[in-house]
Amino acid sequence: MLKKITLFFIVFIFLDIQLLADEKEIIIQKLNKINSIKFNFVQTSNNKREEGICLLKFPKRLKCIYNDKNQKELIINNKTLVIMQKRYNKTYYYSIVNSPFEKILEKKKLLNILRTSKLNKKNEVIIFENFDEQNQILNILFNEIDYSLLGWEMVDKFNNNIIFLINIISTNKKFSPTEFKIPRLN
Repeated sequence: MLKKITLFFIVFIFLDIQLLADEKEIIIQKLNKINSIKFNFVQTSNNKREEGICLLKFPKRLKCIYNDKNQKELIINNKTLVIMQKRYNKTYYYSIVNSPFEKILEKKKLLNILRTSKLNKKNEVIIFENFDEQNQILNILFNEIDYSLLGWEMVDKFNNNIIFLINIISTNKKFSPTEFKIPRLN
């Protein structure tokens, strides 16, 4: 009887590992076919909730328009991140080098994270858990039912926990290059 129970658990564990590996491969194949995404988002950072809409184009292009009183926009084009507050006519420039954005917006790096990450599941969400060389946390989230991208969780260099959840509107639509144009320094 003990042998049967042991054999059952070994088979169960093996099948569970195999199912996770299959899901990982399905997600990688699905993501590999995506060149652009338009999505709604909810961002939570330091108990502050923000919402809006984004355009993401691989590689390294992201534009998010926030639904807020400051008329906030975020644009990433290659290695530059710009945050604009149009209401106050303020623009801030940052580098995305060595930031989680560099890994999320570069498809080859994102796929590598998925291949090498530990996989967990929680409440119908597949979580790819990743720690980089500086022990920065970057978790990529996917829907367990249709394997669509749900967003990411990260801890930034200032130790802020950021949760960025998305709801995909469309994929592989063409965006004008001007959408991701970085404003000039004044």
